[in-house]
Amino acid sequence: MKINNSIVFRIGALLTAMTAMAIISMFSSFVISEMADNDAAAINISGSLRKQSYILLNDLLVQEPDTVVAITEQHASHIAEFENILKHPVLLNHFDERSGDRLSILYQEVQRQWFNDILPGLQTFTASADQKSRYVLKINDFVEHIDNLVYEYQREAESKIEWLRIIQVIALFATLILVYVAMSNINVHIEQPLKQLTELAIKLKHGELGERIDLKSRDELGVLAGAFNAMSEALSDMYGDLENRVAIQTRELKRSNDSLTFLFDISRKTNQGKDDDLDFQKILDEVVRLTEIKDMDLCLSTPQSASPYIHMIAVEQFENRSNCDGNHCDACQGDSNFGVVNKESYQVKFPLIQDEQNFGVLVVRIAFDKGMDNWQYQLIQSVADQIAMILSLRNQANQERRVSLLNERTIIARELHDSLAQSLSYLKIQVTRLQKSHDKGVQKETFQELIDEIREGLSSAYRQLRELLSTFRLKIDGDGLKGALHDAVAQLQSRSDMKILINYEIDAIPLTPNEEIHLLQIAKEALQNATHHSKGNEVVVNVKKKDKTIVLTVCDDGIGIPDDPEKMNHYGLAIMKERAKHLNGDLTMYRQDKGGTCVEMKFLVAEFLQ
Repeated sequence: MKINNSIVFRIGALLTAMTAMAIISMFSSFVISEMADNDAAAINISGSLRKQSYILLNDLLVQEPDTVVAITEQHASHIAEFENILKHPVLLNHFDERSGDRLSILYQEVQRQWFNDILPGLQTFTASADQKSRYVLKINDFVEHIDNLVYEYQREAESKIEWLRIIQVIALFATLILVYVAMSNINVHIEQPLKQLTELAIKLKHGELGERIDLKSRDELGVLAGAFNAMSEALSDMYGDLENRVAIQTRELKRSNDSLTFLFDISRKTNQGKDDDLDFQKILDEVVRLTEIKDMDLCLSTPQSASPYIHMIAVEQFENRSNCDGNHCDACQGDSNFGVVNKESYQVKFPLIQDEQNFGVLVVRIAFDKGMDNWQYQLIQSVADQIAMILSLRNQANQERRVSLLNERTIIARELHDSLAQSLSYLKIQVTRLQKSHDKGVQKETFQELIDEIREGLSSAYRQLRELLSTFRLKIDGDGLKGALHDAVAQLQSRSDMKILINYEIDAIPLTPNEEIHLLQIAKEALQNATHHSKGNEVVVNVKKKDKTIVLTVCDDGIGIPDDPEKMNHYGLAIMKERAKHLNGDLTMYRQDKGGTCVEMKFLVAEFLQ
């Protein structure tokens, strides 16, 4: 930037010019004022020469006619006073005798006339009428020259005042011109650019980054305007870049959120035991939608065979695609993902591996010009892991159901053997006796006793069958062990006059389904024994926690157990002990001091063993 383009230089130059103009004006005024300092005195003093001339004339005119005028002392003092006035420094300082100007010429003329004509005439004056008239004319002529001298002094003074006035007027107009130029420069080069810069700054403040300022000057504000434009452009580019980046990040966050929501939904349904509601075709279609990879295959197989029992594809209308045909699935097995290159694309295969068992493969086909991003790879891998986990949990659940079914069948067989089978064996023996008695023709009384025993055995067998059916129909729903226990008590209460109370204090203890089933069966069997055999009025069920042990007690206020409890409902007691054994617990039955019987079972909760 050149110095003459600088606002500071312009303003400085204008201020310097105005300052110089003010100094020149003041200095000129001072000089002229100094020059005119004695002008009034010069006019006054020169004007007093006229008075003094008439005083001298008066001195002559008062003399007696036709007498020689003697120079009196008063007359001499008037002459001396006139000469002193004529030679006064104020009058002499206003001109230079060698300059030849008009004032000098007039003064010299007055001085010459005084010394050459007036003063000699005063010294030789006679008081004749004729001489008096001539001398009056001389004095008048002399006063006229003095008037010219006074006028010249006046004109000289007025000339100085006129110059002072002209200088003041010139200074005033020059100052006004400089002020106008300064204000114009301030308006053009400062006010308008600053206004534009302020408006641009306000617009930038409100986010209008596309605005620009059109300022062509080369001064500081022009440089500042260029910087503002560059800053605005940079901010606009940066803001646009940030918007693009935010849009990209928003898309990525939405994609990540959709992916996490998708995986969470699968995981939630799996953890809630609702994996049967999962449609693998929908899962595959959702993976295709999220990853935007159109060509995928999902083949599900059993751990015992590589041939898939389900083959799902994401794109069906695809010509000459090398789909998994179900006959060469051995090539898809492995313990981690791997790639296979074809002529037109490459494949990435994600084996469905869980607990070292292969449940199938998820095949992804990608064109060479597209590739697979890391987030796509992670999402597909996570989905493959989720599917493998679902299939593994299903397989494990099926295994557990098989084991549970076998256990229940074993229990059913044992209980049928211990109860209904023995009763039927007893009835079979009684029928054989009845047949032999009929063949031998025994007495009617003996025959009737056999029939009564068979009838009693059938009643006992029927009662045992009903108890077994009630036991086998037992279930635990969403209310857990507490709800199932209350349901069982409600059923028994409807068939018995005994009052049944429940004190359940293990709501905060997590029990496994196996623990809940066995605990419920033991409590129900003990309650059935109490209501059928105790002959009491009340039975209390307590389920409490003591340290890490669960304690179940069923106590009644009846007649108490006999000395040999094994003979009383022996199969029920055996079943309870067998169930307690499955829980690694202990079951005891004892008579209370105050009367009645207590069945107590203790076992350690499996959750506390971890």
